Amino acid sequence: MMIVGPRQPGNDIDVYLSPLIEDLTKLWEHGVDVWDGNLWETFRLHAMVFCTINDYPTYGNLSGYSVKGHHACPICEINMSFFQLKHGKKMVYTRHRRFLKHYHLYRRLKKAFNGSQENEIVPKPLNGKEVYDRVKNIITIFGKTQKKSATETNIWKKRSIFFDLPY
Repeated sequence: MMIVGPRQPGNDIDVYLSPLIEDLTKLWEHGVDVWDGNLWETFRLHAMVFCTINDYPTYGNLSGYSVKGHHACPICEINMSFFQLKHGKKMVYTRHRRFLKHYHLYRRLKKAFNGSQENEIVPKPLNGKEVYDRVKNIITIFGKTQKKSATETNIWKKRSIFFDLPY
């Protein structure tokens, strides 16, 4: 399903995904009987979501992370390095060279980048439990009329509906 433009559901995508989550929960816990045409018998089919593949804005809508603004990287979060262009509203994100190998040539280049070497280490990404701990107490209000506030300590806007799955 693709709904683009001003009418797209945005973070309210969970309203559309809730029937899918209900069906996936049923398929995981109970399964359904399916006919195997090759063996001429029925079997119990169970299913789960293994992964999703999506672009970055959709990642933000599905996960509930704010992928715009000062803390747009879910790995760097508050340690994000950015600045706003002087004559515009565009954000420029810097210090991406820290994701290269420590001995990479680009880490030492000054002139081609911002005039400094990159010596920082890669930030450790959050694991699933750490993400859940940050979003478990967020109350999700659907609709585009309410302003959802993100604090400095929690950049997550909602608790993803995928946390409702039993696995």
